[in-house]
Amino acid sequence: MRKNIFLISVLLLVMVAGLGAATISSPAATVNLIRNQMISMSELDDEYNRYVAMGAQGVTKADALDTLINNEVFLQGAERDGITITDRQIDQLYAQAKANAAAQAGRTVSDAEFEAEVNRQFGSVDAYKQALKEQYIVNQYVMLKKGAELQNIPMPSDSEIASFYRQNQQMFFQAENVRLAHIYIPKTENEADNAEAKALLETVAADIHNGNITFEKAVSEYSQDDGSKNIGGEIGWLTADNTVARQGWGDAFCDQVLSMGPGDVSDVLESNTGYHIVKVSVHNAGKILSLSDTVSPEDTTTVREYITQLLYMRNQQVALNTAIQEILTELRSEAQIRIFYEE
Repeated sequence: MRKNIFLISVLLLVMVAGLGAATISSPAATVNLIRNQMISMSELDDEYNRYVAMGAQGVTKADALDTLINNEVFLQGAERDGITITDRQIDQLYAQAKANAAAQAGRTVSDAEFEAEVNRQFGSVDAYKQALKEQYIVNQYVMLKKGAELQNIPMPSDSEIASFYRQNQQMFFQAENVRLAHIYIPKTENEADNAEAKALLETVAADIHNGNITFEKAVSEYSQDDGSKNIGGEIGWLTADNTVARQGWGDAFCDQVLSMGPGDVSDVLESNTGYHIVKVSVHNAGKILSLSDTVSPEDTTTVREYITQLLYMRNQQVALNTAIQEILTELRSEAQIRIFYEE
């Protein structure tokens, strides 16, 4: 499933960004650390409805109010302790968010397209920039108060890595896969041309099998795949569970290729897109990967390295959660907080 490329990744649920300006409404609470700030009932309703829209289960209005109080006391504490951000920095954050969106989409994202998505997600560009601002302030304040602790997070031990691997081996199943090269002529809408292309490759396949020409020379002379023609026809790996390849080439073609052994050269195979002569150089059976195996045929990262990074990031999140809760506990003890809302 394609990820939504425009959502901001905030630190914690309690740090959800996007506080709106207070409206004329009855107060749900007031927070006073460096100034008295009202949280209105309309703000509380908006916050609660945001959780409902996200599908959050078991969240009450009291929980939503606690989030708003945490937001306000945190931002006031950051302001008191000198955390600031300029309009220019906010514009830079906005530009970086747009660049990140384009990178994740794998294409250029126009200003208008990005703005439209921002409006859909946040209601307005100003609201989105406010969320970016508050996220930046939160990040900077946490590093100011707890940066030293967050720099000394331990790496997972060998026993932790081994334990995670034993409990999650099914995560590391690698489907049957082959490394392949091909000689390729694409199909056209003209059936006569297609028949001619297929007949040509049948002659080429016979010449390869009879030793009259090497597969590699035939690639350079006959293949119409410009992306692989100059590298011996190499097109990488095909795995049995690659749904994108199966949708593009078709199940029949993929299953024929997966039935080939190392060194095999096929006769002419027809896919959804054209005609191929395929050569397989490596064929791996499906298996549970060991800690020393790479996570995929095209990756140099081992399973051990992957688990190490995963557990380290988990340790980082635990340390971050603890740091934020400690800061919030301190700030809330210093602030004057009055709650008027009753469920």
